[in-house]
Amino acid sequence: MEAPLIKSPSAINPLDADAMGVKTYGTVVATAMTLNYMIGTGCFGLPYAFTVAGVGLTSTFMILGWVASLITMNYTIETMARAEGVVASSKSAALPENRLTYRKIDFSSIGEVFAGTYGYAMVQTVLILYCLGSLWSYASIFASSVASIFYTYVVGGSCDAYSTTASSGCIEAYYGFMAVFAVVSITLVLMDLGDQAGIQKFLAVYRIVVFVVMLVTLAIKLGVDGWDSVVDRLNNRPNWGMNIHNFSAGFGPTLLALNCQYNMPDALQPLHYTKKYQSRAITYFAITVSAALYFLLGLLGALAFDNVNPLASLMWSDYTACGNGWDKCSNGGASWIGSIIHIMVLMGPVMNVTSTFPMVGLTVGGNILTSLPKSFTAPLGPARAVSVSRLIAAIPPLILAALFKKLDAIFTFAGYFGFALGLIIPAWFQVVGIKYCRRVYNSDEAATTSFSVPYMSSLGFATGFLYLTFILTAVALFSLVGF
Repeated sequence: MEAPLIKSPSAINPLDADAMGVKTYGTVVATAMTLNYMIGTGCFGLPYAFTVAGVGLTSTFMILGWVASLITMNYTIETMARAEGVVASSKSAALPENRLTYRKIDFSSIGEVFAGTYGYAMVQTVLILYCLGSLWSYASIFASSVASIFYTYVVGGSCDAYSTTASSGCIEAYYGFMAVFAVVSITLVLMDLGDQAGIQKFLAVYRIVVFVVMLVTLAIKLGVDGWDSVVDRLNNRPNWGMNIHNFSAGFGPTLLALNCQYNMPDALQPLHYTKKYQSRAITYFAITVSAALYFLLGLLGALAFDNVNPLASLMWSDYTACGNGWDKCSNGGASWIGSIIHIMVLMGPVMNVTSTFPMVGLTVGGNILTSLPKSFTAPLGPARAVSVSRLIAAIPPLILAALFKKLDAIFTFAGYFGFALGLIIPAWFQVVGIKYCRRVYNSDEAATTSFSVPYMSSLGFATGFLYLTFILTAVALFSLVGF
């Protein structure tokens, strides 16, 4: 694997957006972009995780995951500023100027800056495996959701592609819409992020609206069913509070849902330079809003249904808006408002993956580009090399989604690598970055950034946090074998 040589300062001013080829945007769009990265398809697996791992255990994961995500997001922003300072500094500089500019330094390249080829290879491997799992789930969710809508309103039946009893027509619809998604996603993944600003703003609003609709309809169902129904439902589940035997089933999806740190080089690069000081506020707001919505969706979804689908939105396939929302209407079908909500919710994952797939594909494509040998990319030229790297990122998950569609297993697979990418690697970046700057510049101040926080940003705290993530990973992996 050929690591990029990025440590020499460029003659181009990194604060000149035009010279850097960056189409800038403001705080609102940056927040929408970050929310679109955060509110991904992983959240639709949370009601199932709350059900099988236990309400108490998964709630604990959500709360701890939220706190840990805030910490590692700050580490990520600090590290981005620190890496820029190292890359831009001259040999005669006493201290690096640690700041965010329009230069994008991907996660794998940050690993190369502070830990050489080893750091580059390690981060690149984890990143590609995680993104493979994420894109894999996105493709599968799109195809299954659209197939369900198609069957409901065109064929006049139901289609759950994840069911072992799915009809041959349902499976054929799944594959057909997988082909449609392949065309749409590949087209979008070849576009730069700045060119998607308008689309992403619309999709961010749609996501929030769908979440609110889902939460309101779940609350109504619980209110109509009554507390006794909830108690009976929980009593029929073994270890409903904390099922330690299904530790991994709650751990993986929870961490997958709260992971977007590796996307920050892409999301924050176009943020206007005069607004980059707001990077922490933007990301903290997105994480907190997402975590609150995730927690409510997971908890209410687990309490409201006897049988919870691994893809939560499919539970709205038979929504009617009559009685508790899922009761049969007098006409035998759904009311007009029920049909609207049914379509909105089932289209939620479709909108999610249509938005997130190209953004994640762009991120992993940029990281793949840095590992391609120059003998391969040079003849292609810069533009074609970028396009090829993005296609390498996008096509394999589409093939995997067509061959294997067990969604809960995909979420668990991606969740473990997401844990490494969202928690372990940012903490490791913080540790090796501080040590590198102190060693190279012979000053404790060399590692300080405008985003540094007393105590939390210290080497001692980051080291302890890193060791804690290793322990949690070991416990989670052990749970796959069984306690």
